[in-house]
Amino acid sequence: MIHNPQIFVIYEGGMFGTFICSLFMKQKLWTGAKSNTTFPGGKQYINAHRSGYKDILTNFHTHHDSNNLLKKTKNQLIDFFSPLHKNKLGVHRLASYNFMKIDFKQYFSHFVIVLLKPHQDRLDVYGERMFRSMPTDYHTQWWAKNVRKKGWHRLPKFFLEEMSIKEKQKYIRRHTDLLDKSVSINQKNTIVFDPDNIAEATLLQKMTENVCNLLGIEIFKLPFAGIKGFINKNKKYLK
Repeated sequence: MIHNPQIFVIYEGGMFGTFICSLFMKQKLWTGAKSNTTFPGGKQYINAHRSGYKDILTNFHTHHDSNNLLKKTKNQLIDFFSPLHKNKLGVHRLASYNFMKIDFKQYFSHFVIVLLKPHQDRLDVYGERMFRSMPTDYHTQWWAKNVRKKGWHRLPKFFLEEMSIKEKQKYIRRHTDLLDKSVSINQKNTIVFDPDNIAEATLLQKMTENVCNLLGIEIFKLPFAGIKGFINKNKKYLK
């Protein structure tokens, strides 16, 4: 059993998961790299992938990772999580609702899940942001086999983008539907946060304070000057 406080940020791609993880780098127990409070993005500009946050555990981030972990035995998972004993504070970005199926209380005595979940009518917007905030992956998508023979160079960019956006929108809707139908949310350990609310300073500060209070660790002031710049870059995707 790991007793050091752990924060599991669970979300789908495009829902500001890395940004939320970056905020908790300001908590004084954090011993990793210092955060860049301007929240610079990668090539996609609108993400926070150059904020300084790095995954603490390897193979603990993607949907594929979640499937692999759910196949492990309890003892195998104990071994997998064991490196976290040495961290004063663990902050983890888990980019699939599938991670909600892991019974964290079997391995952690002191944890909070931050579940990023938009309203149903906002899912398509986050599907588009998922496309815009990640490297393009046209060749790996399900529809690619139907157009590959025509030659990628013959296809207009707008067509490739629209096909990719539609696929990601379907992906997010499907995962949200599975979450709603098959996962019971433990209210004691889980804070459900609408990612649209990152634009509301009071709500964002309150969320981080609620996490800290549940863990019994010191609250901290958010770097709102940098956050404001990040919000401005993403205002197209926020209410």
